[in-house]
Amino acid sequence: MEDVLLKEELDKLIDIGKENGGLRTTTIIHLLNDLGRNEDENYRQVLEYIEDKKIVLIVDNFAEKNLILDSSKIAILPKTLSVESIIKKIQYEEINLDTDFQRKRSLWSDSVKSQLIESLMIQLPIPPMYFDGHDPNRWQVIDGLQRLCTLKEFLIDKKWKLKDLEYLPDYNNCSMEDLPRIYQRRIEEGQMAFYLILPETPEDVKYSLFKRINTPGLTLEPQEIRHALYQGKATRLLQELAENDTFVKATDGDISSKRMQDREIVLRYLALRYLGVEVYKEGNVDNYLNKAMKFINDQTDEFIDECKKTYFSALECMFSVFGKYAFRRISKIRPSDKKPFNTALFESWMNGVSLLNGKEQERLIKNKEQLKELYIEELDKKSSFYNDIGSGKYRSLIRRNETIKKMIQEVLDAD
Repeated sequence: MEDVLLKEELDKLIDIGKENGGLRTTTIIHLLNDLGRNEDENYRQVLEYIEDKKIVLIVDNFAEKNLILDSSKIAILPKTLSVESIIKKIQYEEINLDTDFQRKRSLWSDSVKSQLIESLMIQLPIPPMYFDGHDPNRWQVIDGLQRLCTLKEFLIDKKWKLKDLEYLPDYNNCSMEDLPRIYQRRIEEGQMAFYLILPETPEDVKYSLFKRINTPGLTLEPQEIRHALYQGKATRLLQELAENDTFVKATDGDISSKRMQDREIVLRYLALRYLGVEVYKEGNVDNYLNKAMKFINDQTDEFIDECKKTYFSALECMFSVFGKYAFRRISKIRPSDKKPFNTALFESWMNGVSLLNGKEQERLIKNKEQLKELYIEELDKKSSFYNDIGSGKYRSLIRRNETIKKMIQEVLDAD
């Protein structure tokens, strides 16, 4: 790449991609815009440069960043409870501390936890927390998990003792029971302010609120937020489909699971397969995938079983045809060079193959060399298809799906 400044910035981005398990096209587009290099040819060259570095490419829609909240739809109730009342809610499991996000319980050191308890002892105000009140009998924690875990461990579990106190150092190494009654009472009667997001708040607004409110030091990825807000059949299904050996085999083990990237990739296919492209046109990627989570949660067990069967059949077919090169660009000049995994190719190929019956998939496997030739030729032409698998635009989604379906049908008709 001749553009020295662009190459320097891309190399920094590539290091980030290696650390995070992939790069989103949104990030690439923003960088090109900031540098004034936003021509289509630059974008294509950048994609090729990034893929040569073996970075997984996550194709998304940069228009989603322009979401504007309608404040009239936000229903949030400010409330205050005593520490004693909050502890009772925790004991009766009326606050869910096991949200199964990427965040983990008890990330604070004992010194930081002790500072929270000391603030209650000297009656300093505690920063407010946020809860999702969709289930009035079991609130979901949006922000405040570490504070709640600290209270539970000190008052219920008795896991640690106070240390490194700033204002009351004489009480270092004390448990709750060791403290004078005046301080026990101050802790129990201490007031905790919080905001309760009411059930009538729309899911897409709640999702955006979750993203904005969440503690900056523990920022969640989009799929981790969806996992938090749409607990149920969808979260269980995605875990099973993404952690299965068939998925790992078909993606050659290149997809990271540590930030639920693997589950988002599977969800993109499910959204395309069962919601279709028109729903995508109505909003942005986040809304599209949120609707897919809600859709799956509302389905019957029979539907879920059929969904699994269709998914694994399509995955096996793709692996039988392409092997470790599935869901990647394939170069005509260097066909043995394994390119990075591409999310747009995953959702499009999986959608096209999943629409076939068992016999059609067998015919596709039997004629796999013909299919691979068609695919490589399509990429080699540098046609719109080449650009469409690197774009999150609605028309690109339409075109790449149509191209893949056309290739599949051509092979089936020739058999």
